[in-house]
Amino acid sequence: MIKNINSKKSIIYFFLIILLLFSLGKSIYSALHSSADFMWSPTKMLFNGINHYQYFINGGKWFLSQGGEYGHGLFVILFPFSFLEWENAKLIWLIINIFLCFIIPILICKNAKLSNHQTFIICVIFVTCSPTRMLLNYGQHTLFIMLFLILPFLKEKKIYNLLSGFSYFKYSIGYALIFYYLAQKEIFKLVISVIPAIISWIIYFKITNSDPILNLFEPFILVFKNNYSMSADLFSILNKITFTGNQIINKIITVSTVLIVNFLLIIKVSKIKNNLQKLSYLSLIILIFSPHANYDYVLLLPLLILSFSNYKNLLSKINIAIIIYYFYINKVLKHLINQDNIFQKIIFSIFLILLMINLYKKEINKKYLINL
Repeated sequence: MIKNINSKKSIIYFFLIILLLFSLGKSIYSALHSSADFMWSPTKMLFNGINHYQYFINGGKWFLSQGGEYGHGLFVILFPFSFLEWENAKLIWLIINIFLCFIIPILICKNAKLSNHQTFIICVIFVTCSPTRMLLNYGQHTLFIMLFLILPFLKEKKIYNLLSGFSYFKYSIGYALIFYYLAQKEIFKLVISVIPAIISWIIYFKITNSDPILNLFEPFILVFKNNYSMSADLFSILNKITFTGNQIINKIITVSTVLIVNFLLIIKVSKIKNNLQKLSYLSLIILIFSPHANYDYVLLLPLLILSFSNYKNLLSKINIAIIIYYFYINKVLKHLINQDNIFQKIIFSIFLILLMINLYKKEINKKYLINL
């Protein structure tokens, strides 16, 4: 009996490893022929003394999809890549991303005290899912940013608080951690976390001989100039609504509304005791309220791991089902039906409802006498 069970497990493991290797191999092949989003060109410009923000604001041409819409720190930390040619740079970045594909779920699973078997399943799901494959193909930076986002939720360490500031280099993700520190009234942690951003800003304007004050705001000017927007988030939805005849006032209304709602929900999250729950709901808030492409939905990983850690719970089963749907089925259905805008609105609604249910589970259980 035991031998039969072990034999079945071995077969399952074998097929999962084959699936993982096949998916990874396909992603590697695509990445070596693309990696168009990896910010090699703006980094190269920086260390040639060129302010890439000014260059793109003034209408300069991008190399592939490298528009440089990140904080100063990303380009400073990518300094070693400025010595490499494009082909070598994207190969090394691919290796780093593959490493992050495994180390991030392993770190969170270890923190959640999942078994080796559960950790292996999580890794297979994460590496083979649509957002991760797309991230690898495009040479995106979300996993790199995510690594620093999760650190303060893994362990109480000052060095983790400092390193968490690297997540601020991608504004559409890092802002939530700033709000979290404010909601927690952890001003010391917030001050420590902004040190990398301040140092990077100083390095950037010194190297490019830029005006310090103007350079501080140039990343935001570039983002708003390009009018970065998607469709499955509150910012992008509000961004398409005309509140007044003045475009600047419209943008102020949109940004203010999103930030206020964000902060109110993050205050609610900050009162939760479980760190993995905090990280899971914070990640969900980021996806719901700020513009993101499909590859950024790797941020669903903490919620998936949280749900796996208590998989017998009804709400956990709902979380897992919805995440698996998004990871594997949504993209296929979206292309088959060819109604991208409708699908994006549905995804926004589903994840918003999921967030509310998770955040207000106790209140729902009490009011409707159910056990989520």
